[in-house]
Amino acid sequence: MYSYISHVYCILGFYLVCEVCSDPHTIFKTTNLECYPSSKFVANSTCLVKAKNWTHATAQMDCDFIFPIRNISVQLQFFKKGYNNRFHPFLVNVLVNMCDVMSKKNFTAYGVLMIKILKQFTNVNHTCPFEGHLMARDLYVRDSDFMMPLMPFGFYLINLNIYENYANGSFESIGEIKFYFEAMDFIKPKKKKL
Repeated sequence: MYSYISHVYCILGFYLVCEVCSDPHTIFKTTNLECYPSSKFVANSTCLVKAKNWTHATAQMDCDFIFPIRNISVQLQFFKKGYNNRFHPFLVNVLVNMCDVMSKKNFTAYGVLMIKILKQFTNVNHTCPFEGHLMARDLYVRDSDFMMPLMPFGFYLINLNIYENYANGSFESIGEIKFYFEAMDFIKPKKKKL
């Protein structure tokens, strides 16, 4: 019992230290969005980024499924741009069955995180199958969504590979979404002198 309570206090203390030490002025700016859908599954796809101001841009996505997607899995990968101007793997590479997460059969941390973001910015608000029009509006990265208070400054890529799973264990690619963003210091606007 004592070790469990001390373990909880250690985790709580680490979280508080991270919150105190992290820079509250870190912002995440969406820089680019690329979509590569499979013509077998998806039609009429568009992906674009709209700039709101100097430090804030949002992603807009639309697509139409040709036929219902019954068992969808997503491979989530994080990449960080290195000094050689290439993206290198950064912390996360996980495959999540989204139908299991949405029907509350699986509580994978990254799956729950993706569902939280999807429900906030898209019209995905039900369990599988997915059919018809799928859209995302005003999608952007917030530090509270990713729970990364000490994320280093730099350029990042979130790569989402989306698959249809079949009963025999095989899968087929539905498409790929590449979401680019920059973690940077908040630039305080200068006040005009009168």
